[in-house]
This record gives sequence, structure tokens and C-alpha cells, in this order.
Amino acid sequence: MSFQNWSSRVFLLFLFTAPLAGSALAQYNHPPEQPPTPGTPILHADLVKTGLYVFSGGGGNSLLRLSANGFILVNAGLPSEQEVLLRKIKRISDQPIRALILTDSDLSHAGAIGQFLQGGTRIIAQQHTAGRLASPAIPELTTPGLITFENDYTLRLGGVEAQLLHFGNAHTDGDTVVYFPNLKVVAAGALIGPDVSPNFSSGGSLIGWRNALRQMLKLDFDVAVPVGGPMQNRAEVEAFKARDDELVNHASCLLTDGATEGQFVSELKKDESTLNLNESQLLSFYNEFSTTAQDGCTRLTN
Repeated sequence: MSFQNWSSRVFLLFLFTAPLAGSALAQYNHPPEQPPTPGTPILHADLVKTGLYVFSGGGGNSLLRLSANGFILVNAGLPSEQEVLLRKIKRISDQPIRALILTDSDLSHAGAIGQFLQGGTRIIAQQHTAGRLASPAIPELTTPGLITFENDYTLRLGGVEAQLLHFGNAHTDGDTVVYFPNLKVVAAGALIGPDVSPNFSSGGSLIGWRNALRQMLKLDFDVAVPVGGPMQNRAEVEAFKARDDELVNHASCLLTDGATEGQFVSELKKDESTLNLNESQLLSFYNEFSTTAQDGCTRLTN
């Protein structure tokens, strides 16, 4: 079976080697960790649900899904964090990491992919994300170790299913949501979290963000894990979407009323729903909004 860029929607990772010693569900059967040396990244491992862990405290959150035939890892963090992350993973089980899924191309989420490729892990990324990762610094991306998809992709490994979904431009033009249906958990990438903002230089879109959240909320989940910050329940995601809807509606009304660029930015700066966007981002939002056909604004009445 050849591993190359796949356009098919379903990919099954077969058992390449016999399972390593130790159950994939074994937890902390190793001696206690030694205190970190000065300058070493500190990562925290927390159980999300049975068979699913989140590692936080570094450049971004990483999710680890256990299976009977190895691990699925969502995001890998910075290169400086890889050694610590792997030690944390080995304390859960000695199973190999079979697949690394990237939710976007940000360095804090994808910085260590070259090292994982060298270790035999398959990298799975939306095609726009994959295009931004290729560079002379990561020559392994030209090998069959990279698997890309356009809109959706299903990974099945050791009795576990992960659905990879691209709902259009939002934080970037290559955002991936990873849905674990049997756990009702979604890895939301940068679509939610404390520091969400579109990366307009990488195809980000506040207009598309609203649709991406709408599509994500069609999934049957009760826990959402962002790429940064604490986990969120469904109600918190719905509340964030309401703020994004309010922002887009306000922008639509401003343009309907003939607001200039300066008036647009000035008015949105006063709006509590602006999600902490800076002036440069608001200018990019104006340029995006003024050239894109939108639904009419909804006037709120008392």
C-alpha cells in the first residue's frame, strides 16, 4: 500500500507491526517524572474522556487519542516541546504515534512535524495547510509521509474513528476540525479559544468563521478542545458563535448605512463583540466585507 497524497475520503491505517508491550489504555505505569530542568517546557497532561488526553502549557494544546494499534496525535507544538511531549506520551503507553493531524499551519501547532515524519508518523493536513508547510527546512514533506485532503477525510485506526472536516476559510484557509464521534469530542483548532483571530495573510475570514462555527455545531459533541486555552462545553461554543454573529451583523449594518473605512473601524472598536481584534485586523475585515456579498443587516429593537 503506497502512502502518498490521497484524495479519497477514507483512510485505514493497518497494523504495520505487532502491538508493543503494554495496553494502550495503561496510564502512568512508569516511575515518577523527574523535576524539569530550567528552561524545559512544562506540559500538563489531562484526561478529557476515556482514551483521550490533552497536553497543554506549551505553544498550543495537543490531543492524544489512544487506539488498539497506536496513537492519533492532533497538533505537535513547537520543536522545542517535542521531547517533553513524547515523554508525557510514553508515560501513558509505549504505543507508537501512527498519525499526526494538523488543524492549521501555525508554527505553535505544526513546528515539530519534521521530527515526527523522521520517526515514521504519517502527517495528515488540509491541502492549503500542507502547501504552507512545505519548505527546504522540512524536506520530508516531499515524501509519501504526507496525506492531504480537501473537505473531509476519515481516519480509522485500531477501532477508533476520527473525522477530519474543513468548513471553509476561518482562522486560515486550511482549518481542520477533528471529530471523535464515539466520545462526542471535537478538536476545534483555532476556531474557538481565548485568543481567536483570523490570519488574513493565510486566507483567514471573519465571514467564513461564522459558517465554520455553524457547521461545527451541527456535530453531536459535548466537549470542544481549542488549540489554546481550556476545554469548552457546547454552550460556551454556542455563546462564542453568537458573539461572532453579532459582530458580522453590526458590520453589515455599518456598510448598509454607508460607513467609510475609518467609521467602520471606529464603530467596531466600541463593539464588545469584536473579539479583541486590533485595528489592522479590522481594516482587513472591512476590505473583506466590502467586497463580499452579505445578507442584509438585522436591526435590533427594544
